[in-house]
Amino acid sequence: MNHRKVALFVFTACLLLLEAWCTSVSARDPENCLFCHKYRRLRGYDEKGVLHNYYVDAKLHNDSIHRDVTCIDCHSDIDRVPHKPEAQKVDCSKECHIERWKVISGNAFSHREVAENFRKSIHGVKSDDPPEVAQLKPTCKYCHLDDVYVMPEAIPSDKVFERCLNCHKERGLKDIFIHISHRFKHKHSRPPLQIVELCSSCHADKDFQNIVGFTGARAEVVETYKETIHYRILQFGGQETADCISCHASTTIHDIRPVSDPQSSINPDNRFRTCQAEGCHPQASAKISNIDSHLSKHKDKGLEITIVEAAMQGVMFFTLFILFTLMGMETYGRLRNKDARFLRWLRVPQTLALGMPSGKSLLGSIPNLHRYVTFTPKGDYPRYSLHIVINHVLVAITFTVAVATGLPLYFHNSEISHAVINMMGGINVTRVIHRFNAALFTFNCAYHLLVLLFGTITKIRNNTFDIRRTQFPLWKDVIDLYHDFRYFLGLEERRPCMEKFMYKQKLHYLAMVWGCSVLTLSGVCLLFPETMVKYLPLPKVSFNLLRLLHADESVLAFLVITLWHLYNVHVAPGRFPVQWTFWNGWISKDHQIEEHFLEYQRQVQEGTAENEEEKLTKGGTPT
Repeated sequence: MNHRKVALFVFTACLLLLEAWCTSVSARDPENCLFCHKYRRLRGYDEKGVLHNYYVDAKLHNDSIHRDVTCIDCHSDIDRVPHKPEAQKVDCSKECHIERWKVISGNAFSHREVAENFRKSIHGVKSDDPPEVAQLKPTCKYCHLDDVYVMPEAIPSDKVFERCLNCHKERGLKDIFIHISHRFKHKHSRPPLQIVELCSSCHADKDFQNIVGFTGARAEVVETYKETIHYRILQFGGQETADCISCHASTTIHDIRPVSDPQSSINPDNRFRTCQAEGCHPQASAKISNIDSHLSKHKDKGLEITIVEAAMQGVMFFTLFILFTLMGMETYGRLRNKDARFLRWLRVPQTLALGMPSGKSLLGSIPNLHRYVTFTPKGDYPRYSLHIVINHVLVAITFTVAVATGLPLYFHNSEISHAVINMMGGINVTRVIHRFNAALFTFNCAYHLLVLLFGTITKIRNNTFDIRRTQFPLWKDVIDLYHDFRYFLGLEERRPCMEKFMYKQKLHYLAMVWGCSVLTLSGVCLLFPETMVKYLPLPKVSFNLLRLLHADESVLAFLVITLWHLYNVHVAPGRFPVQWTFWNGWISKDHQIEEHFLEYQRQVQEGTAENEEEKLTKGGTPT
């Protein structure tokens, strides 16, 4: 009995659902046209012998913008069922797209102008198009297949519409408003990223490119656009940047013409006006059209780009190879020679055993003196001024922020990059942080230059300037590097006596000078392209190259700082876990003697450092 009740309940529920569904369908088809037109095989031949399919997909119609339009609203000549075999051609402009619009705006409207613009555009079928090309060209439905009935950002409430109906008595006012309102706010109904993906569905398809004859730079347009800052911003959710239509469409989004067309928005004579569009580069000069939006590597468009990218790859490989070689050899040598324990704070000085008389000894008389001295982990001798410490702290902060806000754009396809951008508040907030940080970085560079300038002038006036104590590279650095290699390989017993800034610091510094110069200049180009194209020599080449160098140099700087600089300063055996020089400007005694012995000698002579040889020979254990 219970089973029968359950079965009866299920059967009744199914009937009610079926009735509800039928009611919703019949409400959209009060004349019951679907009684016949719901059959897929409802076909017929016209007088010319052409076969026509009269099937109507009810679901597709109910999901379309015309879902509230009944059949006889358009097919007004049909007055009975079954109707005559012949039916008049529907004129969409008769009521909906002219008369109804005219009631609201006072102007007639139809899609005739849109169709004419589309026919003239590069997407329209031309009389001389080969059949295979004509077949590939998009129709209206290819782009508008998704629901054009896009909801605007804010739809007025029913109470607001009730006030409108005091004057506007026509049926469907709310539906008309919702349909057209988004067109006043946006150039198109799709989000920018969807526009790019829609265009890419054809232009990135290899079979499509082969049929229409796209080769070289034209075949790379999607690939090259997806490497631009515009696409990367779109990927992270930004909206205020250029998509395909922004540049390739003229006054109407349907009027996309080939570059050879004099009326094309990307024709060389018109390109700068397109760049000057409101919201893009309104103050730009005509020279901005020389900048390529698509950085193609193809030889007919950007040979210099291929050369620079190959050069940067070579520089990156060579730099990292040299740095890793130095790191490996130095680590091996320091461990083999027992120069230091890995954890520097646990290091115990070795015992000196020399067969020499006690008393005051000459500086440099004890080989590998650094192995026998005690030291203070936070530093024993002054090394940097307060200005240099401030410079270094600002560099560390701005570099970290630049990496966090800039590298995600370089690795824009990584999920980690998207997580980082979202964590910082989105792409718009991230870009503001990056630009503010760049300004602080530039200020610090200027501050450092002033410190060097006034410091050098003061030393010259005091007659204490010595170029050997600066970061300026000298031939002695090459000799020191050669002897250091031999020492690490066990071919020499002691490290060479090096200056205040040895070859490693000078390489660091020269890399920083190069990196700061490139990043600052290229960053200014990216931030103020309208101004920079006026003053850069050969703007087409120089601007494109600087744009590439900004990203490549950022990656190289990140690798050098994280893999070499931080290792040498804070991680290498004898330096781990941290050196405090960057914070307080002081260097430990063993470090100063090992890598900057000549500076240690000067400090002893000046009285700012103790004579460690004298202390050791007095308290040492003679053999």
